[in-house]
Amino acid sequence: MSDTGDPEGIVSREDVARLAELFDRFEFAFDPRSTAAKEAESEFQSRVVQIFEERVLPRYPNLPFPVFYCRLKTLCRIYLKKSRP
Repeated sequence: MSDTGDPEGIVSREDVARLAELFDRFEFAFDPRSTAAKEAESEFQSRVVQIFEERVLPRYPNLPFPVFYCRLKTLCRIYLKKSRP
């Protein structure tokens, strides 16, 4: 996967942008125990699992989910760093 998405189309730039928005809402929340932060984290995790099961697993059955999950979190951090002034 590149910094802006996956060149093979598994994770699009739009996917990364949406995941980064959710990631930002829980990872950098003023109160990480707030309902909004917990909901954002839950939605983030659900979307990552969905992408993994629908797009990644069929093409890369030997790729462990934790590796994919960590890579997406890294892509989110990169996206947020580039999109902030």
